[in-house]
Amino acid sequence: MAKKKAIDLSAFNDKLLDGLKFCIKVYDLLDQIHREPDGLQNIRLRKTKKEKRLLEELIPIARYIQAKYRAGNRFKVRWLSGSQPYDAIVWTPQNAVKHEKLPRKIYLEVTTSRHESTHLASHFLQENGYSFGPQGTKVDKRNRQIVSVPYVFGGQEPTRNLTNQIIKALNAKACMVYPPNTVLIINCETDGIVFSEEWCSAVQQVEASGRHNSFREVFLISSLGHHSASLWGNSKPGHNS
Repeated sequence: MAKKKAIDLSAFNDKLLDGLKFCIKVYDLLDQIHREPDGLQNIRLRKTKKEKRLLEELIPIARYIQAKYRAGNRFKVRWLSGSQPYDAIVWTPQNAVKHEKLPRKIYLEVTTSRHESTHLASHFLQENGYSFGPQGTKVDKRNRQIVSVPYVFGGQEPTRNLTNQIIKALNAKACMVYPPNTVLIINCETDGIVFSEEWCSAVQQVEASGRHNSFREVFLISSLGHHSASLWGNSKPGHNS
């Protein structure tokens, strides 16, 4: 049997793919990296552009596709690795454009919401085999070594932290210029597991802030667990502008 050809970013860049086929390729790439000798380390530390783009763009886009792809709207997606003001274009089938009044083209921009010490926690985990998470990880000013200690969250702190992280990511993107019908995907790298009620509360507070109105939709996903949410902004579902 012929050896399966390795997947790299060229398998996605500027390729028009059916949405589900795009997802299959994304998860095939993730499995491929996991099988490599230093695969887990490369994923944790995002050693190369391949791991960075996979975790910060391709997987979040795949999560969006899995939430939106359906009978009657079997859309196609084109991911682009360049410096254009979006990361991918979704092409809606003509029937969905005609009958559901969906835009022919939807632009996807992906960003990440994370604690400022996430990278320190990842390095500590790789070096020591454990970490107490970003909130408990910092650089010791005396010896410049990374230390990680237990941290006990109190009351509404997880919800408040998540809300602030999302709003910070939104603020950074809202001041930029994007094409009409842009969906902002925010990949929320949470500090540990977020419970459903914490997730829902954070989403409600973000929506109440009104920061999402600069986009057609803000699609929130959590990197841990299966949480997701859509906040509709200046173009409601079914509005073709």
